[in-house]
Formats: sequence, structure tokens, C-alpha cells
Amino acid sequence: MDNKTAKNGTLSDAKRLGEILTAAYRHKMLQGITPEKVCAMFKDLGTAFIKTGQLLSLHPEVLPKEYCKALESLRNDAPSITAMQIREIISEEYGKPWDQVFKRIAGIPVGSASIAQVHEAWLLDGTRVALKIQRPNSYQLMEQDIRLLKRAMAMLKLKQLESIMWLVNNALDETWRVAQLEMDFRQEAKNIDRIREILEPMEYAYAPKVYHEYTTKNVLVMEFIDGYELTDHEGLRAAGYDLSEICQKLIRSYIKQWAEDLFFQADPHAGNIRIRDGQVVWLDLGMMGALTEREAEALHHCMHGIWKNDVPEFTEWGLVLFGYSPNHPAKPYLEQDFTAFLDKYRVQSIREMNETGDVFVDMINIGAKYNIEIPMSLTMYGRSLLVMEGTVSNLDDKTDLADIIGKHLAAYAIGDGPAGRVARKLSHNKLCSGGRLRHNGHAPATDEERSDRELLTEEEFQILAESGSDVWTSEL
Repeated sequence: MDNKTAKNGTLSDAKRLGEILTAAYRHKMLQGITPEKVCAMFKDLGTAFIKTGQLLSLHPEVLPKEYCKALESLRNDAPSITAMQIREIISEEYGKPWDQVFKRIAGIPVGSASIAQVHEAWLLDGTRVALKIQRPNSYQLMEQDIRLLKRAMAMLKLKQLESIMWLVNNALDETWRVAQLEMDFRQEAKNIDRIREILEPMEYAYAPKVYHEYTTKNVLVMEFIDGYELTDHEGLRAAGYDLSEICQKLIRSYIKQWAEDLFFQADPHAGNIRIRDGQVVWLDLGMMGALTEREAEALHHCMHGIWKNDVPEFTEWGLVLFGYSPNHPAKPYLEQDFTAFLDKYRVQSIREMNETGDVFVDMINIGAKYNIEIPMSLTMYGRSLLVMEGTVSNLDDKTDLADIIGKHLAAYAIGDGPAGRVARKLSHNKLCSGGRLRHNGHAPATDEERSDRELLTEEEFQILAESGSDVWTSEL
């Protein structure tokens, strides 16, 4: 082991590059790339590559859907951080022995991922907390592996990547930027605080409290959340929960994040959500998406245009979304592609169109066709929709994510006049209305089925009724 290895746990660049090239040859990458080969190679190369693969799955504008799906499924199988390592990390972070900060730390992790693991722990005053600890050398390993992966691809000259190599390199650069944010737990702590504020008006949604005085770059201490996993259907039903109600309120809390507050959980899979005390609890908020107001406005109109089969609305705002001016030379060709895109979905009603995320990926692919550099915020949004779609489908396949999103987006497409302002207020009130989830020992909320008229003043209701808008209903 050379000096660099001894110092920070990474191999020398030459040795690590050799390992990457050897893995590529072993998995016969020169004979053709497949999702299965890529996943197998990334697993062989370890933790940093697994995390890189997970982040690359955020790029449907570069990688075909089957690759994104395969990479998203990568799971870490690295050995757990030992009890000794945990004590060393904590003592170094706090500058004092670990037992001067914590009364006890459970030895078996309650959660493990590529860059961190979570343990149940107790502060000196007996407070039960979740202790998230970053794996040693995560930063150095990822920086090295992403840098050397780019070099290895250039050396191998893989034919399937030649035409999109610049896109792949851009995606890897973006992957590293996202990874750096995710590996700074102080940033995750800020994310949690912001999501707590976003969910605060919703009695049925929650995010854990952060103990900032104990949180550092490599250690995050927060409220311990137990409750039920979304995949525990039997346990949820036994506790008196209704899976359809969980889906409805999960979706509402998700819509509020990106439609109203422009800040959302980018990876809303079932493992990042718990049900506790009648609330949907959002966890693992290291990887977040954020939209600008202009991006959000364009997205709202584009998606509303899809659901209403409105070619003019979709085309106008699709150009805005892709950063094209109305006089851009490529506009006629884009309009043709936009029309073909809507024709593809025109035969489907909102109820039938249950692959919302795939629809958005198709939009991104149109932009990629014209070498438009799609902002990471939009690709993260598309990927988030795909993940949420799977989460909802696995929990209750009768709940229609597209239908619910479409009705709320209608409020944003009416315009900025009085009717538009009233519609957005109604959307907000619908998202936030309702008490905690029904379960054993907890009666249903009395305001669960409040009508549009009850959620607005009489004057506001009349403004909306007289606007001629027929897209909004009381069925949310």
C-alpha cells in the first residue's frame, strides 16, 4: 500500500485506473454496453461507483430509461462502519471523547447506504436520536472514481458513447456537484429545516427535528423516527391505516413541495418515507431538487398542456422551458416534435395516463435531440416523478398520481388574474386541508371532505365559478 493509500484510504490514481479498466474488460464493455453490464461493473468497483451510478440515474436526458432504472436499483453492500470507527469519527468531529456527547450508541445500524449509515443513539440527557455517520473517505473516493471514470471512457473509446460523450462528461460533472452537497450533512440539516417549514401547514405531514448543536459535516443528529415503512402493508392495515388515504396525503405533501415551494425530495422512494402517529414523515433529505420560478411556471403550463391536449399552450411554454426565444431558428422543428409528442398522448385521458414520469422524460429527450443542456433541476424533477410514481403504485395501484397532479396544475394555468389567484388559493387549501391519517385510536378529521365553497369566501367562489374554468373539481 502506497503513501496515498495509507493517508486517506484511496489507491494511487494509476492503480485505481487499472482496476477500472480491468473491470471494463472483464465485463466485455468493448463488445457492447448493456444496463446489466454497467450495473455489474459498478458493483464490482465498490461503494463510490455505486453512489455514482445512483446519481447518474438522475440523467434521463443522457442515458436511456432502461439504464436509469438499472442504475437506480444499485444498492450498497459495503461492510458497516465498525463501532471503533464510529467512536473515532465522533471524537474527531467533536474534539472530545464520544461518551461525553452520547450516553449510548446502538451497535447495529438501522439504515445503511453508499456514503453513510444511521444508528439509534441516546444523548447524555436520555433523548433518543438518529445518528447519521458518513463513511470514512467517502469524499476522496468519489472524487477520484468520477475523475478516473472519465479518463477510462476516453481511453476505451466506447462506440456507443462516442456521439454523446460530451453529455456523459457533463452528467458526471453534475453528479460530482450533487455528491459534494449530499456529503455535507450541514447542508442536509438545512434541507430538513426547510422541508419542515414547507410541511408545517399540513397536520398530516412531518419531517424530523435536527439537533444542530451536534451536527457537523460528517455527522447528522436528528429526531429518531420509528413508525411503519410504506412497504409494510400488513402492519399499516393492522394499525388501522387506509392505504388509499396514505397515498392521497403523500401525494399532496409532495405536490406542495415542488408546485408551491419549488423545493422537493428528489428521491421519494418508499425507504425514505415513514408513517408515524398519523403522519407522513419525510426522511433522507440530502438529495433535493430546486426549481426557479420561471422553470416552475413553464413546467406547470407544459404539464397542464399535456393533460388538456393543448398544443399551443404546450408549444409556447415548451420553448420557454428549453430556453428558446420565439424567433429561434429551430422553433419550427421543435413545434413539429412537440405536436408529435402530444399526439402520442392525445388518445389517453388523464385517468389512463398513469406514467407521469415517463411523459416528462420524453420531454427531456426532445431537448436532448437539439443539444439543449437541460438544467439539473429539471432532470431531478423528472426523476423524482418517476420514483414517486413507483412509490404510489406499490402502495395503492388504484391511486392515480397523474390525475391528482393534473387537477392542481390546472390552478396554475388559469393565469395571474383574479380567477388564477383564487384557483391557486383553492389548490393550497386543498393540499393542506385534512387532519392526521386515520388509524386505530384516532378518529377521522372533521374537515376531510370540505367542498370548494367551504374552502373559499363566497366572493372568491363566485370569481372562480364565473371564470369559465372547467378543469377544477372538488374531487381532490
